[in-house]
Amino acid sequence: MTQYVSKAVGIDLGTTNSAVAVMNPTDTDIVIHKGGMNARTTPSCVWRNPGNGELVVGRKAFARVGSEPEPITSVKRLMGSRRTVTLAGEERTPVEISAEILREMKRQIEEDVAEFDTPDVTWVVDRAVVTVPAYFDQPQIDATRKAAEAAGLRVVDLLHEPTAAASYYCWRTGTRDGTFLVYDLGGGTFDVSVVRCKAADFRVLGISGNTMLGGDDIDTALARHLQQLIQGDDWAMDLDLENDAEDRLRFRRLKSLAESVKKGLSNSEEFMLRDSGGLTDKEGQRVVIDTVMERAQLEKIARPLLERTFQYCDEALDQATREAGVTLADVDQIILAGGSTHLPLVREMVRSRLCSPAPGSPAPDGPRAKCTEPVYEQVDTVVALGAAVRASAVGGLDILNEERTVRVGFRGTVVTAADRTVVGGTVEALDPDLDLTGGSVRLSTEEYEDEAQLKPGGSFAFTRIPVQPDAQSLLTIEVLDADGELLATVGRAVVHDREAGAKPVGNPVRAAINAKPILLEVSREGRTEREELIPALRSLPFKERYDFSHPGDTDTVEFRLYQQARQIQVITVPVPSSTPRGTVIDVDVEMDVHSLITVRGSIGDHPFEALVEVPPEAELPSEAQVADLTRAFEQGVEFLAAGEKSVKKAKMEMAHTAFTDALARGEKAVAGHEFEQMQAIADSVGKPEDGALQPPRADFEELVKDCGQLNRYVATISAKTEAPHDEREIAAAVEVQREQGERALSAGDQRSYSEVITQLQHIFDHLRTVAYRHQQENEPVAPADVAASRLQSALEMLAEVRRLVQASRTATAQHRQDVEDIGQRLAGLQSLIAQDPNRVQQEAAQERQRLIQVKSIITPGSRNEPGGGVLPEALNRGPRR
Repeated sequence: MTQYVSKAVGIDLGTTNSAVAVMNPTDTDIVIHKGGMNARTTPSCVWRNPGNGELVVGRKAFARVGSEPEPITSVKRLMGSRRTVTLAGEERTPVEISAEILREMKRQIEEDVAEFDTPDVTWVVDRAVVTVPAYFDQPQIDATRKAAEAAGLRVVDLLHEPTAAASYYCWRTGTRDGTFLVYDLGGGTFDVSVVRCKAADFRVLGISGNTMLGGDDIDTALARHLQQLIQGDDWAMDLDLENDAEDRLRFRRLKSLAESVKKGLSNSEEFMLRDSGGLTDKEGQRVVIDTVMERAQLEKIARPLLERTFQYCDEALDQATREAGVTLADVDQIILAGGSTHLPLVREMVRSRLCSPAPGSPAPDGPRAKCTEPVYEQVDTVVALGAAVRASAVGGLDILNEERTVRVGFRGTVVTAADRTVVGGTVEALDPDLDLTGGSVRLSTEEYEDEAQLKPGGSFAFTRIPVQPDAQSLLTIEVLDADGELLATVGRAVVHDREAGAKPVGNPVRAAINAKPILLEVSREGRTEREELIPALRSLPFKERYDFSHPGDTDTVEFRLYQQARQIQVITVPVPSSTPRGTVIDVDVEMDVHSLITVRGSIGDHPFEALVEVPPEAELPSEAQVADLTRAFEQGVEFLAAGEKSVKKAKMEMAHTAFTDALARGEKAVAGHEFEQMQAIADSVGKPEDGALQPPRADFEELVKDCGQLNRYVATISAKTEAPHDEREIAAAVEVQREQGERALSAGDQRSYSEVITQLQHIFDHLRTVAYRHQQENEPVAPADVAASRLQSALEMLAEVRRLVQASRTATAQHRQDVEDIGQRLAGLQSLIAQDPNRVQQEAAQERQRLIQVKSIITPGSRNEPGGGVLPEALNRGPRR
């Protein structure tokens, strides 16, 4: 009996390097392809030989970097866009180039799988689990799927790269329960995920990252440094990368040198860089480079880029806290992935920022993971290895009979630790003349036989099948039609191995999730808003129905889909212009396990359907647009607490720097991506609606009133204690700020208004400090009691605003999320009352003020209710920034 067996393989399609692996026939070990010089990775590089037109993928292609015709590198950064690349004078899409890389991965692993063949069994490679960055947008994920299909692979699953790394770590160590933070810094992307493994099943709790941040950027920055050194030696190397093709080749050569320097300094404190022929300057002179590079130089260049990665770590942890109450202190291990983590500075920064200090070291300034060192093992291939583990579990085995008329697909792995096992799967007729309706499957071993009816869809299952201990049992599967006639016979092994069978591989069902929320832009009462259609971390497939109202006076209705700040589709639906305003629009949104979005619905009696496709490429912003965005951010950030403000400003500064650097290099795709990052940061701080200044006038007037109340209170207690206090001077200062604030409100001048609020808050803080000091000296109240009072006041306001948000028609999804975030933070303060009451007092007051701001937005004209507590009412209020 000859049969054909297909086992899904795992492919890490990387920006710089790719790798492919597969579990062996017994699912007890992983086979990773090794190429020339025992290399376990292949450069993601494609070149066309101008002599014979042959396409070359991998090391031979990478050797052509810096020469004509140029090879294609880092194409992963263009996935999901309409940009093309030029390959030997021919325009090719990123999907086509990626398909060539995947086709090479398929060819490579076929060499290894061929060694599994026996006289009765031929192994084939036609299915794969392909990994994608966790923070890929939907168009990027869809482009990856299309590339795999074009390479002749059926996509079993599209697995997030950090989840793959965690899967391999748990499989290798036998860890069935734990919480992990995966720090994945590759050549072109950075991803961070918080992943929980519970009872050998995996769940992603938090995701963040940047699909345009990686080792390539370190290479670019180091190449700039080398360029400056060369210019300092009087070589003509003032390069015009945007307009001069030869200059771009020179810089590509510099990047190649920079990469060799980076790799050398990853293993040594010094690296001797010598090159005397590979680079020519603009005058055609061969540049001679002979210099010693020190690791400290590289670290100075790389550190600003690496600093940015920890912002994304914080975002992923914040999401994990909201999703499951998980903080950094709950993380058992930090797992490193990606070739750029070979840089010692990366490992040191991860250790110092995220890991617990070694015994005897000073206590950290905040929570840390339980481990003292990150896991740094097989970082170049850990994603491919994890993909192979998941491919075995999710893909199982597909077995075709000798005539290739019937396919039997088995779920799960072939290895088990139990004495009895479960075998299940599906039967599919490949010959249209075969009818499986009413058919059955007979399973037999040397000592056991059972039969099961085929369910609709061809599924079947057998339970409690005895297996030989510490051995391999061969199962014979016979497919019968409704009359009991034999249609096909296949065989499948079951391996009993207590150690290997106990290793976690995850649920055999796909674990696909939506990494970033999908939003729909709608117009309500003249205002443009974005409503959340598919939330972040929602399991896939997902399907939901939404209702909207027709705006009237138009013969087309547009549906604009966004994924965070990035527009991913505009769906235009023609309708009769006579369609009345208010006609109900029904919209069904569906996202499948491969993140493919389908939108269908009806406007009145007019149905429509559209697939989400790659959107038109956004034009780069003008200087005026960048200035407007920066100005809006600066206005919005003023109302955040000091700590949050500094974090947002740092994020914006780094994104803006990356944007301007990319523009200078002529890297338009990177520049556009970084501008989207800037937009997302600006949106996250909020912005005034309908041109209204923030905080609302009611808060401004109340702050003025509070300053007056506290001034009179302090004057009263100062008179009793003969402490110096000039009530008239402070009252005059408050009045000056009140007048300036009124003028700013009338003029719509947010900047001047913000300065007024800041000055009033300084006055308020000074008076409150004096009042507290007097209260503690003359009517002592325990700090913990004050903290408890403040927190209770904030919790009461939280309950009220929650009710208002749920009932309000003007409350947005962002308002609801803000309130829930505040609730999470307030809940975390309860345990700190005894050990850090001052912090609780301050943060509870700040959170209460944020709630008041939300309340004023969704219920215009509302005023702050008394805060309660043991001190005068004004003292219970926090900053109005």
